[in-house]
Amino acid sequence: MKRTKKINQARIMREIWVNKKTTRINISRALSLDKSTVSSVVNELIDRGMILEKEEGNSGPHGGRRPIHITLNKLYGCVLGIEFRPEFYSAVLLDMEGNIIFSKTKEISFRKNDITTVLNGSISALIEEINRSYPQLLGIGVGISGVVNPEDGVIQYSQPLGISDGYDFYHEVSVRYDIPVFVENDANACIWGELTFHRRKELRDFMFLLLEFRDIDEQIYDESNRISIGMGFVINGIVHYGHQFSAGEFRSVNYRENSVGQLSLTSEEHQRLFDDPEVFNRFLHELGAHVGLITNTLNLSHIILGGAFERLGDQVKDVFEQEIRKNWPYPYPYVVRDSIWYSAFGEQAVAYGASAMVLNTLFGDIEIMEGLRFTRNVKNNLVIFS
Repeated sequence: MKRTKKINQARIMREIWVNKKTTRINISRALSLDKSTVSSVVNELIDRGMILEKEEGNSGPHGGRRPIHITLNKLYGCVLGIEFRPEFYSAVLLDMEGNIIFSKTKEISFRKNDITTVLNGSISALIEEINRSYPQLLGIGVGISGVVNPEDGVIQYSQPLGISDGYDFYHEVSVRYDIPVFVENDANACIWGELTFHRRKELRDFMFLLLEFRDIDEQIYDESNRISIGMGFVINGIVHYGHQFSAGEFRSVNYRENSVGQLSLTSEEHQRLFDDPEVFNRFLHELGAHVGLITNTLNLSHIILGGAFERLGDQVKDVFEQEIRKNWPYPYPYVVRDSIWYSAFGEQAVAYGASAMVLNTLFGDIEIMEGLRFTRNVKNNLVIFS
C-alpha cells in the first residue's frame, strides 16, 4: 500500500475516533481531503470491519435521504492497561471508543518472585481471560512508578519495584507477545488517559498530579514508599518527558536530612499523617506550594488530580488555590478552583491511562491496528491532538 494511502487511513480513523460520530463530508472538510479519497478509504475500512455506517437523524428541509453517520466499530477490538504496584495490579480493558468494559485488581508480590516472572505471569493470565470473552486484543499498556524510557522500553529506576540499575522491559516482556506491549511512567500514563477522555476539548497545557498511599510490608519497605507523588505534564499539546525521561519526578525543596519520602515529613510524622491535623495540613500546603510554583511558572491552564486525592476531600482544592494565588504577584483573571479537576478515573487513573495510551498509538498508526507491524517506540509513534 502506498504511504499516502496509509497516512490518509490513519488520519481518517483518528478523525472518527476523536469525534465519535461524523460523516464523510465532515471528514473531507476537516482533513482537507477530496471526497472521493475519503469515500474510498471509508469503504475499505467498512469492509475490514473497523468502522460502521448507518442512516440516522432527520433529512433536510426539502426531504431526501437521511444523513449517513460513521462511527467506530466498538467490537472490532479492545486494549488493555495495567498498573503494577508492589502489592497488587489494577487492570482496565477499553473498547475502541475508550469505554471500560472490564476491570480487575489482584494481589501480587514482587518480593517472592523476580520481576520478570510476576509481570509475564500477570499479563499472560489477563490475556487468556480476555481472549475467552472479549473482542480481539490489539495492544497492552503498562504503567509503573519510576523513571521510564518508553522509546527503548526500559525502566531506568523504580524505587517501589526495587529497580536501581535499569530493567529492559522490552526484551524481558514485550517481545514475548504477538501484540504490542508498551511501558510508561504511571503519571505520564494518566496524562494519556485525560487526553483520551477529553479528546474533544482544548487541553494543551496542564499538569496531572498522581497521589498514591501504599499499604505494604513495613519490614521490607520504609515509609518513603508509602506516599507516592507523581507529576505528568502536557506542554503545547505534547507530553513532556524531559531529556532523560524523568520530567515529573518530584522531591520537595524543603527536604532535609531527616526527611523521609518526597516531602519534608520525618518518619515519625508519616506515622501521624492522618491522625494529626497539623501534620496533614503541612503535608497539603507543602505539596500545594510546589504545585503553585510549577503552575504559575509554566502558565498551565489546568491541574488534574488522580489516584487517592478524592479520599482527602475538597480541602485539597482550597489549599491548592490558596498556594497558587500566594505564588502569583498579579490578579488572577479566573477562578483558580474551577481549573482544578479530579480525574474521572480516581484510583484507576493509571490503568485507564495505560490503555488509553495504546488507543492513541493505534489511531496514529493504521499498521499497528491491523497487526502488521510491531513497534517498540511509543514516544515517536503517539500522535497528540492538534
